[in-house]
Amino acid sequence: MPLSKLSITNFRCFESLELSLSPGVNFFYGSNGSGKTSLLEAIYLFSSGKSFKSTNLAALIKHNNNKFSLRGYDGTKGDVIEINKIIDKPINVVLNNKKIASNKLLKKFPCTPIHNTTFSFANASPDFRRKLLDRSAAICDEQFLANWFAYYRALKQRNSILKNNRISDIYAWNKQLIHYGNSLTELRRLFFEKTLNNFRIILNLIGAINVFDFLKHIEISFFQGWEKNHTLLNILEDNIYNDKRRKTTLFGPHKSDIKFFINNIDAKQILSRGEQKFFSILWSCAQNEVLKKEYKIEPVLIIDDIKSELDERVFDLLVKILQHSKNQIIFSCIDDTFSSKIADSLNQFKMFHVEQLR
Repeated sequence: MPLSKLSITNFRCFESLELSLSPGVNFFYGSNGSGKTSLLEAIYLFSSGKSFKSTNLAALIKHNNNKFSLRGYDGTKGDVIEINKIIDKPINVVLNNKKIASNKLLKKFPCTPIHNTTFSFANASPDFRRKLLDRSAAICDEQFLANWFAYYRALKQRNSILKNNRISDIYAWNKQLIHYGNSLTELRRLFFEKTLNNFRIILNLIGAINVFDFLKHIEISFFQGWEKNHTLLNILEDNIYNDKRRKTTLFGPHKSDIKFFINNIDAKQILSRGEQKFFSILWSCAQNEVLKKEYKIEPVLIIDDIKSELDERVFDLLVKILQHSKNQIIFSCIDDTFSSKIADSLNQFKMFHVEQLR
């Protein structure tokens, strides 16, 4: 769902704003504090009902107001999403004049955000990388969501039993944990393998290996959350003593991760921040390619502060990525130095000077 029109009222620093967006590339530039990230944050809310910057939605309401309102229009499907947040009430989401739960937004307006946290993808926690994988997999597969909720429900019960030392009750929950855990793991592995395949395709397409030597040696693997030469049943049975002692389930799909190594060394110990940022953009684009090719879903790609920590070597590669992606892309930068070259290389390019929007 490309976002065609956006209306903002009393959100962050914006009192009232209406924008028409390109179905291709949209570029917001302006000085620090001008509201670039706030605009991307507003767009991301249409995908999740959440902010990628703050857990407190009331903090997004413009000073001296008690409510913010967002309205987005999909010119392709004709869908209209309205989001309202009153300072002391839950968020209210309306799709085509019908109220819906905010967790339904992900399928209506799928979106992949790349921001200050996701820029350090290789350096982030396993929990963070696992959530990014899960979020993309959940967009395309109802079975994935069903297994995810069932597994974590069983995990919560098992951990409660461990904390209360009711070990006689644990085996019934082990059975559920194994059933849903194995299904969840295979669905994660399948999406990971498809992402890795598209990651390699993009690398070759844009010639990134000729610019970044580390890409010749990087090894990317899926860790299921326990040793691969053991079954989940074996792991749960073999670690029951340690689980009892620690009062939690130490191994399982809730510990899965995506591992990055360069010559058998953890990539986070080798990559610069700029290299990590570029890698994160490539990986996110690969996930989007999976959604587009395999499931006919076209997520919007949001990139906040695209230029920071990237040197000139990367510029042509970024243009090639933007040319390759047929999805809507919305990104920000502190200045417009990218604009001339990008505008000449891309169709459906639109630029916004944020200070002039306020």
